Amino acid sequence: MNIPSWTYKFDLEIHRNEYIDCINEVFDSGRLLFGKQLDNFEKSFSEYIGTKYAVGCDNGTNAIFLGLKALNIGKGDKVITVPNTAIPTVSAICQAGAQPVFVDVNDSSLIDVNKIEEKIDSQTKAIIPVHLYGLPCDMERICSIAKKYKIHILEDCSQAHGTKFKGQKVGSFGEISTFSFYPTKSLGSFGDAGMICTSCEKINELIRKLRFYGIESDYVASIEGYNSRMDEIQAAILNKKLKRLEDNIKHRGDIYKMYLDGFNSELLKPIKIPLNARPSHYLLPFIFRGDRDLFVKELNKKNIGVNISYKTPIHIMPAYRFLGYSYGQFKNAEYYCKHNISFPIFDNIPKSMVLNIIEIVNSILQNK
Repeated sequence: MNIPSWTYKFDLEIHRNEYIDCINEVFDSGRLLFGKQLDNFEKSFSEYIGTKYAVGCDNGTNAIFLGLKALNIGKGDKVITVPNTAIPTVSAICQAGAQPVFVDVNDSSLIDVNKIEEKIDSQTKAIIPVHLYGLPCDMERICSIAKKYKIHILEDCSQAHGTKFKGQKVGSFGEISTFSFYPTKSLGSFGDAGMICTSCEKINELIRKLRFYGIESDYVASIEGYNSRMDEIQAAILNKKLKRLEDNIKHRGDIYKMYLDGFNSELLKPIKIPLNARPSHYLLPFIFRGDRDLFVKELNKKNIGVNISYKTPIHIMPAYRFLGYSYGQFKNAEYYCKHNISFPIFDNIPKSMVLNIIEIVNSILQNK
């Protein structure tokens, strides 16, 4: 049996007719954009996260970009984030005209709060904490630092739908939070889609104009804007999936425990879950304390796919050499990029499949 690191096959087997009904409802409505499906999903999602407003857009990258634009962040400004995130976090900062400033990570692979203040200067305008793997950053301390230095917080929640820190959902701490609904996410669309959440009325109104050419009404642009719309089909499907998200998170937590209890090699160590966290288990990250590339090849021979997030830290990628960083400056982030591995996890993954994976992994590692 071929076991991919991710697939929508099992979710589709269960809910195909529901999704087809959603698509037919959109077709029958005569509205493919800016209809009741998007309106309903925005309302449902803001209620779920705990913000006053949610604005749908075309993807998670542009969600960050629009959020930065709404905060008036651009040329000459600096934005603090981490180097072991997905490229879109950093590309959105650069697209806005600002300069990414990297901070190393802690033993949960998340931004090290103890190292943030040393990177703040007069040009620093925002912090983008990345809730990587569905694990929450220490938002209490990050909010305290932001308040002290009067800088903005834009939470990157692209991998953290439903994640909680001290009982509060991430995405409700900062002035702005952004989400991706890329198909692999624990709340994923069947295409590209994103969301920006805020409790500030002015920011909400501004982002609604920014996502649609700066138009407020009558196809007249009051400000310079962009083309960043979420379509009605994705909104309809996501609203259905949102109702099952908590059950999905519970199932993913059960799968994570199966992996934890099942692996019997000292070569595999789970990445530390932060205190006061309710992870959403988007990915189930472990550290492989050996030759990861060789291990992955052996898994692939057994038809098991794995996820590496991410293999190369952004500060040493050719595209971002202009930032002036070099290898060795962020040792923890570099270590996680070299050693992280996540085993198959996706909506409705069968527990029998997980048991099979565990057996194969233990068989490979018992001779190492």
